[in-house]
Amino acid sequence: MITLTDIHMQRLHAEATRLSEEVDRRLATAEDTDDPDDWDAWKEADGIATGYKLALQDVVREATNPDPTPPAPRLTYDHWCEQYRPMANTLIDNAPFDGAMFETFGAELDAVRAADPACAWTLIAGDDDTLVILSGIHFANRLGHFITERPWVGGEPAEIHID
Repeated sequence: MITLTDIHMQRLHAEATRLSEEVDRRLATAEDTDDPDDWDAWKEADGIATGYKLALQDVVREATNPDPTPPAPRLTYDHWCEQYRPMANTLIDNAPFDGAMFETFGAELDAVRAADPACAWTLIAGDDDTLVILSGIHFANRLGHFITERPWVGGEPAEIHID
C-alpha cells in the first residue's frame, strides 16, 4: 500500500494539471493545422503525454520512498586494506604504502595495466593536498597505483580518503 502525504498530493495535482494543460494545448495545435496528417504535431503531443505518465510515476516512486537513501559510510584506508587486500609490489624493494604502491611509469605501470581493471586503484592528490585512493586507473593528479586481490564491483568509483 502506498501512502501519499499532503505535500505529495499537492505536487501530484500540480504536475498533473500542468501536464494535462500542455497536452491539451499540443493536441489542439495539432488539430488546428491545415494538414490532418501533421505527424510532427501529433508525435509532439504524444511525447508530452508520455512525459505526463513518467512524471506521475516519479511522484508515486518518491511517495513509496520519500526519504532519500543516506550516503554509504566512508570506507577508511584500514578497512579498504582488509576488504580489498592490496598486493605487494614485487618489482621493486621498499615500495611506499607498506610495499603495495606501484609507480605511474615503466614496468610498474605495465603491471597495473595488465591487472584486472576492477582490481586496479589510483592514489591521487586530492583537494588541500589530501590523499585519496580511487577505484580504477586515473591519470589526473595521480601519485601511484595499487592492485588488489579483490575487485571493486560498485557502479560509481570508490573514494578512500587517507587520513
